[in-house]
Amino acid sequence: MFLQRCIELALKADSRTFPNPKVGAVIVYEGKIIGEGYHEYAGGPHAEVNAVASVQDKSLLPHSTIYVSLEPCNHFGKTPPCVNLILEHKIPKVVVGCLDPNPQVAGKGIVRLRENGVEVHVAENVAAFQAINNVFFCNQIEKRPYIVLKWAESQDGFIAPLPPRPYPISDKENSLFVHHLRAKHHAIMIGANTARIDNPQLTVRKVVGKSPIRIVWDKNLQLPQDLHLFIDGNETIVLNVHKNEKVGNVRYYIPSQHVAWENIHIMAKCLFEEVGICSILVEGGQNLLQQFIDAKLYDEVHRFVGKIRFEKGIAAPLLSLRNEKQGEL
Repeated sequence: MFLQRCIELALKADSRTFPNPKVGAVIVYEGKIIGEGYHEYAGGPHAEVNAVASVQDKSLLPHSTIYVSLEPCNHFGKTPPCVNLILEHKIPKVVVGCLDPNPQVAGKGIVRLRENGVEVHVAENVAAFQAINNVFFCNQIEKRPYIVLKWAESQDGFIAPLPPRPYPISDKENSLFVHHLRAKHHAIMIGANTARIDNPQLTVRKVVGKSPIRIVWDKNLQLPQDLHLFIDGNETIVLNVHKNEKVGNVRYYIPSQHVAWENIHIMAKCLFEEVGICSILVEGGQNLLQQFIDAKLYDEVHRFVGKIRFEKGIAAPLLSLRNEKQGEL
């Protein structure tokens, strides 16, 4: 019950903790919660700090148990190690949801706690705690952004009519879900054709949340400069081969490895290592989505099928689940 509450608290942060993980903490004294907190934003106090601060009677801490969804850190970053805080307040027992995959932590926090006499337990079902930080685990283990593909297609398998033009396929409910999806991710990516034809805003407007960084592929900088991506003030990254500079809300970015244009895996790693992008929602167009599919570079797929039929148009991406790992798609 207390670890489940840690998960509920952690999820309150949404994407505000990037590049850090979402973490929740609960402090329990004689079966009752006396303090709780979560990591609210990157660079801010960690969950354990907020939980300890919320305890009104600090004299109860040496007789309490702290539950944390992720292993307490044992290194100095933007904030001091949480292991120090636990030891300072003489909290005798710690229950952890799962270990931290960050090599700077990776079990070291638990080892130090035990070396100092603290009783530490790790949850049996670690998958539930890893799942709330699937982005962070992907970043730490695979050294790339977490990739989510999303598109809507007609009943007869087209993502747009001919001639290509903006045409709503999803209903209001699915459209609302897409905005929730955008709010969960660090960045959102489209190709040059989608930018030119649809002139999308790619922002969060229908739900409360932070709009993702827009990433557009425009290799030779041929897109019109009056698109929403360039003039609405929200952050945009333009992948290109001509210039590295920032102009207003637009960052023109050349990946350090030129081969990235031929290898989407390398492009993703460049965006993670050089720009710090933690997760990407790829919204189109068909060519860009198919590149990710063909390279098997994706972690989730959200495919919406509308009620409309186009008869002819731009074919939807082809996704085969044959020989794929079973998962939520």
